[in-house]
Amino acid sequence: MVSAIRKIRKRLLEQNRFKRYVLYAIGEIFLVVIGILLALQINTWSKENHNLKLEKALLEDFKSDFIIQKELIIEQIDYEIGIMAKIDSALQFMNPNYDKATLPRKLHELTARRTFKANRAKFNNMIASGSVNLISNASLQNTIVRYFQRLDYVESVVNNNNLYMVDSNFGKFASNNAMGFQIDKSGKLVDTINFTNEQRYLLDMQLRYRNGASKSIKLVSEVLLDLTEELIVIIDSEINK
Repeated sequence: MVSAIRKIRKRLLEQNRFKRYVLYAIGEIFLVVIGILLALQINTWSKENHNLKLEKALLEDFKSDFIIQKELIIEQIDYEIGIMAKIDSALQFMNPNYDKATLPRKLHELTARRTFKANRAKFNNMIASGSVNLISNASLQNTIVRYFQRLDYVESVVNNNNLYMVDSNFGKFASNNAMGFQIDKSGKLVDTINFTNEQRYLLDMQLRYRNGASKSIKLVSEVLLDLTEELIVIIDSEINK
C-alpha cells in the first residue's frame, strides 16, 4: 500500500498537478493522523482493560484477606468472652461456699492472654508498590486505607492491654502470691485459709481490672468486626459491577 501511495504521488508531481498533489498530501497526513489516533485509542483501551483485570484481582485479594481477618477478630472476641467468664467465676470467691482450692488455678489461667493477629502483609506490599492506586473507586480506596488505620489502632490497644494490664499488673499479682496461698506437707493446697479484708479487696480489684482489659479488647474488636463485614460487602459489590 505504501508503494502504491508513492506511485500516485510521483505521478501527480510528474503531471505538474501541484494543487491536486497538495490536496493529496493533506489527505495523506490526515490518514496518518487518524491512524495514530486509532492506535493510541486501541492502546488506551487495551491498557484500561488490563488495569480493570488487575483491579478486580486486587479486590479479590483484599476480599480474601478481609475474610481471614474477620475470622481472626471473631476468635479474639470469643477468647476475651471466655476470659471474662472465668473472671466472673473467680469473683465468687467471697461466697462462703466457694472452693478456695480452685482459686490459684483460676488466677493462673487469667494471666494468659491472646495476641491480636493483623493480616496486613499484602496491604503493606500494595502500598509500597503503589498498586493500591489501581482501585478506581476513590471512596473505596480511602475506606480501605482507613480500615487498616483502624486495624493498627486495635492491635495497639490489644498489645498495650496485654503488656500493662495483664503481664505487668495482674501477672505479677498472681505470681507474687499476694493472697498467701499455702500447701501442706502432701503438696495439697490449704483450702481452709481465711483471707483478710485487705486481701479480699485486693483480689476483687485485681479481678475487675483484669476484666477491664478483656472488656476493652472485646469492644474495639467488635467495632472492627462490623467494619470488616461492611467492607467485604462493599468490595463484593464493586467486583460484581
